[in-house]
Parts: sequence; structure tokens; C-alpha cells
Amino acid sequence: MVARIALIALGVAACGAAVLLATSRAAGAPAAPAVLHVGDTVRIAGTDVGCAVARRDGATTVECLPVRKIAGAYATLTSSSTVRVVRFRTSTVAQTVFRAKQHDSNPTTCR
Repeated sequence: MVARIALIALGVAACGAAVLLATSRAAGAPAAPAVLHVGDTVRIAGTDVGCAVARRDGATTVECLPVRKIAGAYATLTSSSTVRVVRFRTSTVAQTVFRAKQHDSNPTTCR
């Protein structure tokens, strides 16, 4: 269970880093948030990770994966209500290792 939570955190962090790095400018200069659309891609500087915005099952999804898909590598697919972590078995075949869905878009808290 802890490993799954760590994978989710890694996926969310990778997506956040992709957006942050895509919008960063020269050191010290304030960066305006980037608005990405379906079909846009970003490469994270200093890594072999790239992210793309795609439409899957009717939902806009951010997919972050290694530039070279090799066996054993992981990728994340995140939409507004779901997250999926996949592990590449070969360079073209991936297997889902974790999937989660937020069922209620209006969560409440207990007091």
C-alpha cells in the first residue's frame, strides 16, 4: 500500500514538475502559468521525462513518461478524477500497476 501511495505521489509530482519547468524562465524572472491544450508536449530539463496532454476516454489527461520507453520504466496518466501508473514490460507494451478514481467531485469533511 505504501509503495502504491509513493507511486501516486511520484506521478503527481512529475506532472507538477512538468508544468512548473515548462513555464520557468530565466532565474529570478517571474513565470506566468502555462496553459496546455490537448496535443501539447513538454520535456523536463535535466531529465529523460516528457509529458503530453491527450484525450483518453473522453477526459483530458496528462501523460508523463520516459522519452525512451524501455522495459521496467514507469509512466503516469493523470486526469481531473483519475490517476494511473503503468510499467513498461517492453518498449511498446505497458501494464497498469496502480489505478485510482475520485468518485465524488464534491468531497466533504467530517467535523
